Amino acid sequence: MGFFSLGKGVAPVGLDISGNIFRVAQLKPSADKPVLVNYASLKAPLGLTNEGEISDIDGVAKALAAFWRAQRISEKKVVVGLANQKVIVRVIEMPYMTETELRSAIKFQANDYIPIPIEEAIVDFQIISEHENDEGEKMIDILIVAVRRDMVENLISAVTGAGLKPVVIDVSSLAFARAVMGNDVRPVIEELPDHLGATALINIGSNLTDIVVIEDEIPRFTRISNVGGDTFTNALVDQIGISFEDADYLKTGIGLPAVEGIENDEDVMEPAIPSEIQQYVDVVRNVLEQEMIKFIAEVRRSLDYYLVQAMKAKSIDKVIVSGDGAKLRSFLSHLRENLQIEAELAHPLRSVQVGKKLSETNIESEELSMAICLGLAMRGIEK
Repeated sequence: MGFFSLGKGVAPVGLDISGNIFRVAQLKPSADKPVLVNYASLKAPLGLTNEGEISDIDGVAKALAAFWRAQRISEKKVVVGLANQKVIVRVIEMPYMTETELRSAIKFQANDYIPIPIEEAIVDFQIISEHENDEGEKMIDILIVAVRRDMVENLISAVTGAGLKPVVIDVSSLAFARAVMGNDVRPVIEELPDHLGATALINIGSNLTDIVVIEDEIPRFTRISNVGGDTFTNALVDQIGISFEDADYLKTGIGLPAVEGIENDEDVMEPAIPSEIQQYVDVVRNVLEQEMIKFIAEVRRSLDYYLVQAMKAKSIDKVIVSGDGAKLRSFLSHLRENLQIEAELAHPLRSVQVGKKLSETNIESEELSMAICLGLAMRGIEK
């Protein structure tokens, strides 16, 4: 299932339009790993989207149409992602029943689980596991996704307005998890005598951050925060009084201060700070560090909330990060120091093979940014 399936014959084209940069990934099935045959990105005009939601339908349609022409993409079928704080994802436990019975039960009980009037929502679900409770009764765990109907309609209008055909609308946070964990998901619950731990996945986009917790190899918690990479840039704009473009340049060139005593071997390696911005080092690092403290507090609240209601996990033992925001100098070191958790960069390209016509160097430089569109494309080739 889709989550929201709109047709048959799903094509392996993933389209991510959740931020200021639109991205597309096209996969070709193979006997081994799927082959990435096309990847491209487009810096979209400002104002087309706001915190993951389309605010200018015609503008998005025109931008996508021009994007498709410029990249000469022949395939029109797309798997497109939904990403904003109004996307509701819940895992609930129910007595075992057939899918038909389950669909009827969810329809009548939906308001118990989602804060959207049922007549204004599109609701879908997926059975993720079966088990027996303490009384020996057969139970099922269900992943429920609900979104406002008008949000989906706006997304479909923008995509079809570009001459494209959306065949599946997926949840971007689940697509991101799919790309990061791959098809050969290794167990992330360590069953030691007195310990159970889960893994957190964090994708920091331009204006949104996806947080997903994996337990028993299954995404059991998702949260979308409106804190993203642009939050750091805008803080520099406000504090220093410069343009957004100049602030982004300073953010990228200077980054966070190094953390003493914390390994930073997997932090994204950046060239030396350009001499023309050396004068801004102290103020930029101070502003970015304050924003990083706020960001980490946001992540910690989400992880603590999950652990309070987790079925098994007693701790989060690892954090895997991706997205443009993860490219910030010393980002991993600050996560490790403040969360006191092992942190590493995601490697979504491990789930695919890079096609011969693509520049492997260019693709690898984009790896952290492409997790969502790659996960959407992977959804497109699922059987």
